Amino acid sequence: MSDKLSYYKSLLNSEYDDAVQSLIKKYGTVLDDYFKEASYNKFLSGEIKSPTKGKFSRTKDGLYCHHMDEDKFLNLGNNKFILDNRPNFQYQTKDRLVYCNLIEHLILHAIIAQKTNGEFGIPGLIIFLIPKVQEWYINGIKPTRPWEVNCYNAAFISSGEAKELLNSIKLYFKV
Repeated sequence: MSDKLSYYKSLLNSEYDDAVQSLIKKYGTVLDDYFKEASYNKFLSGEIKSPTKGKFSRTKDGLYCHHMDEDKFLNLGNNKFILDNRPNFQYQTKDRLVYCNLIEHLILHAIIAQKTNGEFGIPGLIIFLIPKVQEWYINGIKPTRPWEVNCYNAAFISSGEAKELLNSIKLYFKV
């Protein structure tokens, strides 16, 4: 087993808060709030159609930004879910966000799914994360957009490792 796969499996077997803390230690704190507060509040009150995002992106480093509180709310970065659930702005602040690569993001959602008995985490896994891992690492369909190429390279694992990890995740929360 490669060091990378060993690391990913170790992360998968972590408690959610411990996994988040290890990622903060690995990548540092997030640079900005996910949305600008005034814009977020205007969006919730119906004054604007979409909130303005903060300057948190690190896709140049191959990293995604994950909302730590997605173990309490579904899809905190999605306008429809925000309007449906109306989470307080506190869940959008930089201290409630963490950077992760694609595989780490997949693992965070798997841990959330297991921790919440499937109440949270599964939509992100099923709709985005598992298909992306399968497409890139198992089916060999490499991304072409520069930011996605960065994300592909940052999380890279072999096809066999991707299959093994996805099998572990499927057993982990019985999808």
